[in-house]
Amino acid sequence: MNIFYAPPGQIHEDTLEITGREAHHASRVLRYSEGDAITVVDGEGGWFEGEVGNVYEDILLVKISKREKRERPLPRRILGLAIIKKRDRLEFAVEKAVELGASEIALFRSEHTVKGSVNIDRIESIALSAMKQSLRCWLPEIRQLDSLDAVLQHYADCDILAAHEKSGVESDIPGDSSGSYLLLVGPEGGFADGEIKNIESSGGRIVSLGKYRLRAETAAIVFLGKFIAG
Repeated sequence: MNIFYAPPGQIHEDTLEITGREAHHASRVLRYSEGDAITVVDGEGGWFEGEVGNVYEDILLVKISKREKRERPLPRRILGLAIIKKRDRLEFAVEKAVELGASEIALFRSEHTVKGSVNIDRIESIALSAMKQSLRCWLPEIRQLDSLDAVLQHYADCDILAAHEKSGVESDIPGDSSGSYLLLVGPEGGFADGEIKNIESSGGRIVSLGKYRLRAETAAIVFLGKFIAG
């Protein structure tokens, strides 16, 4: 099943428009044409089914036959991921986080982060593809913050859990399914001692993901998997 993306501004009462790369992929690659059934999401819980109307070079007009507003999955889980040195591993972590239903993804520089740039446009494109591939209709917001402290301040209203290999406390699935959780994962070198202290002083809890040491991208997947939402 293929689904396509159209932002809320392109959704109208009886019609919607698919534009840009989404339109090109639908018409040129998958050969959608007038009269074909099509499914579209808006990234904010909207799920639309309809029929392709006019097809232009970079626009598909869709006649909406069914619309549905789906609730955001609970609990709300934000992945706070320190930037990983290798681009492909960072992109893999983002892709799987979206598939597992992360509400937001906050990328940040920690003390052990190796300097380098992050292509946010590419990260957002990967997140969009992962949303569609997993048949979800909520697109996580991608944030890039300068430090762990900035993440802790921005998500001060969340329950904070940080994965750390030196912790002997196994993480448990939270009992409150309506809560908001910030799940922190460090870079290749892990969190610095001072960062661990900052997390704890912010009310966070340091937890273990098991007795084996995991790569950062693997830890992100395992952590989110323990708190998987619908």
